[in-house]
Amino acid sequence: MYQALGMETETRQVQYRALFKHHIDGKLIDDIRKSLNKGLALGSDRFKAEIEQLTARRVTEGKRGRPLGWRKDKNDFDI
Repeated sequence: MYQALGMETETRQVQYRALFKHHIDGKLIDDIRKSLNKGLALGSDRFKAEIEQLTARRVTEGKRGRPLGWRKDKNDFDI
């Protein structure tokens, strides 16, 4: 990706530095880190839905714990 910033070394360096020219506030950095650590997408709900559709993979955080009804009643087993 670095090579795609320009044909010459000097051009690439200028373009790379420009990427980090603007300050990013602490909350956004924290949100980025949390999303990366959990393997989740960061963006609008529409963006997340599109990513899920394209990748056939959930990229939003689900509810914690097991889903309701995951364990069958003991009376359901024929032993």
